Amino acid sequence: MTDFISVIIPAYNAEATIGHTLSSALAQTGVELEVIVVDDGSTDRTAELVEAVSRRDGRIRLLRQRQGGVARARNLAIASAQGNYVAPLDADDIWHPEKLSRQLHLLRESPADVGMAYNWFRRIDEDDRVIPGSPRPTVDGWVFHRHLTWNFISNGSTPLIRRAVLDTIQYNAELYDRQLQGCEDYLIQLEIARHYRFACVPAFLTGYRQLPGAMSTNVERMIRSHIAVFEMIGEGADKQGRRLIGQQLARLHVELARTRLGKLDGQGVVRSVTRALAHDMGGATRSLRAELMKRVRRRVVYGPAEKPFSVFGSTDVDGAWALQRSRIELDNLEAMDRQRS
Repeated sequence: MTDFISVIIPAYNAEATIGHTLSSALAQTGVELEVIVVDDGSTDRTAELVEAVSRRDGRIRLLRQRQGGVARARNLAIASAQGNYVAPLDADDIWHPEKLSRQLHLLRESPADVGMAYNWFRRIDEDDRVIPGSPRPTVDGWVFHRHLTWNFISNGSTPLIRRAVLDTIQYNAELYDRQLQGCEDYLIQLEIARHYRFACVPAFLTGYRQLPGAMSTNVERMIRSHIAVFEMIGEGADKQGRRLIGQQLARLHVELARTRLGKLDGQGVVRSVTRALAHDMGGATRSLRAELMKRVRRRVVYGPAEKPFSVFGSTDVDGAWALQRSRIELDNLEAMDRQRS
């Protein structure tokens, strides 16, 4: 079916948010879509709630699997998807009503080697209120080296991906199997960036929920998940990519040392710093300096979340955002990416 979109939602114990997430998917304007929810072995009422909504709206399908992680859930949904575009959506996130139509228009107008469109996002709390300071990056074209250095998409609910891309590139369940889940979305985005260009819709169209206890708030596991991603993506990377990966691994091992210092794990601190230096001595030194500066620098504190996501226009700025990378660094990374074209 031409220009049909399959929304894929992995859900594990998501009874508190799945209804709202489904509503935002079904409220998309100007597109034809189906919504495939994969219940990943939930022990709460997630599946029951999805079935209730599906009885009212035939665009929803519920699949079930024994708990196997978000990557397997998404792959299961993709295998049964009918659309020629796939839109991943986490079970606690929401979308602006124009999200899919604006991305679809951009991909329609783009060559086939543009495999994915993304947009800006707003962080939201448990009541959909926007946490100020939403980032506004615009990184287009071949982006592999820039995405290695800067995860400018930052979540899994933002991309719209051509189905043809996902016929050859799948979500990787290895992180879940190694108990390092958390960065599955970043990993597949990097894999896609090896082979396809990205395009950006410069608008705030995703509400990315920040909940206490959420996977992305488990600091040490997320650091270890990032380390695993860079080790995996390093296989087959070009010389420049491997150098950037070494710098990232050095930074992450320094961050891991910080978490172990907080646990008074002296041996763990030494191991992590040693590994950081082994990956990239210069990068490790810069990261150690940055960690020290964090302890003396006054932190920027944003205002409290007050207004709900729904009252913001798609291009309304909700607070100050500072690009924490130098223009020279970004220009150098863009030059690396342009060598791919």
